[in-house]
Amino acid sequence: MLDAQTSVSAATTRVARQMLGMQQLGPHGLSEQWLLGFCGDLHWGLIAGALGQESLRFRTADGRPLYAAFCATRLELAPTGPLLGEALEIRSDLAAAGASRLGSRHRFLHRGREIGALRMLSTFVAHDETGSNRRIVRARPARNCALPMAEPDLMALDARARDTSRALRGRTVPLAGAQRIEPCHGLDFNAVGLLYFPSFTRLIETAARSTAPIRVRELVYLGNLDAGAAVHVLRAGRETLVARDDGSLIARAVEARASASRPDQPAPA
Repeated sequence: MLDAQTSVSAATTRVARQMLGMQQLGPHGLSEQWLLGFCGDLHWGLIAGALGQESLRFRTADGRPLYAAFCATRLELAPTGPLLGEALEIRSDLAAAGASRLGSRHRFLHRGREIGALRMLSTFVAHDETGSNRRIVRARPARNCALPMAEPDLMALDARARDTSRALRGRTVPLAGAQRIEPCHGLDFNAVGLLYFPSFTRLIETAARSTAPIRVRELVYLGNLDAGAAVHVLRAGRETLVARDDGSLIARAVEARASASRPDQPAPA
């Protein structure tokens, strides 16, 4: 799918500007949920541009619907002052992270100062003949795109995500002590019926019950969930696991939060 030797189109970079209001902000600054959703759209738009299409509807060569599903995300946020009514600049670029993954980097700048960054990795998938969200398979788009190879930070995220996937995919965990949460079908699932990737973060944060600001959250997505099913969230220190009713894992997160005594905790890797 990817050919790093071919010249790169200008469609692989983008600069967006956003006035920060209530939708974009939370109690501690930039809203994690808004950043994930907004940059997810930027990521998909960059892929569409690299494929030479305007539509965000991706298809296989035989016409089946295709989705650029996220494998991993890493969000880093710095402490900031008041941001309501301020302008945010988001500088984004797209690159190849191996033979089957696409990676994007999004830098968040306020008055010229970088106040955060988001790295995202995705791969193309499709539903199999069952249509179940538990049975998502890799697929290839009808068109090819030529991209530069990703920078070391994205490649490092890709390596950690692959290690996590190899270690945890197919593994089941005991659910004793886990918090059971039922996602809302109308709010937590996206237009193609998949549990929307920012909803994983919302579910994890619901179980955390912490008011301390997030400084880093790295999340590896291992699977998905059918509508009507519940998730079980298990927390142990900085690590959170998200499982289905049968104990099979669908996500793993590692986080660092600010604290009064240690405002600049080291980032997890």
